[in-house]
Amino acid sequence: MYLLGLPFVYCVAYVVLFFGFPFFFTNSFSKIHRGSIASIVSIFVCYSVVLFLSSSISSPELANRILHTLGGGSLVVLICFLAVKDSGVKIKSFQFFIMSISIAILFGVANEILEYILQNHFGFIFADSVNDTWLDLISNTVGALLASICLIPFIKKDFLNVWKKI
Repeated sequence: MYLLGLPFVYCVAYVVLFFGFPFFFTNSFSKIHRGSIASIVSIFVCYSVVLFLSSSISSPELANRILHTLGGGSLVVLICFLAVKDSGVKIKSFQFFIMSISIAILFGVANEILEYILQNHFGFIFADSVNDTWLDLISNTVGALLASICLIPFIKKDFLNVWKKI
């Protein structure tokens, strides 16, 4: 049930970032448009693919690494990218890199804190050792780094304008 709630959290994060990036970088606001709906659908589809992929892996340890690498770090960076693209904010590649990595790591830490609370106070079982928490955080960071490296070339003024016209 916990994993099924995450795409809704990711969509709320998209909306917050959609308004937050322009406010943070230019002190202005953007308006939601139909491209935002497509991005929200993309978030649900990507998360569903990651969830299916990780659940089809027979090794629970490897499945958890894939879930945190792709569904944690990489997907949060993708959400940052979609928010930047859709809001039309003009930021430099380095700014995107620092912000998206920071936000992905923040999400990873928040996820681990929530897992700790649910496991220690409500009886959910997420991990059998503290090493799982550290491996989850490392997986989130690796996923965020890989995704940001892949998406940074697309943080260009011309690409964002072409993307909006599609």
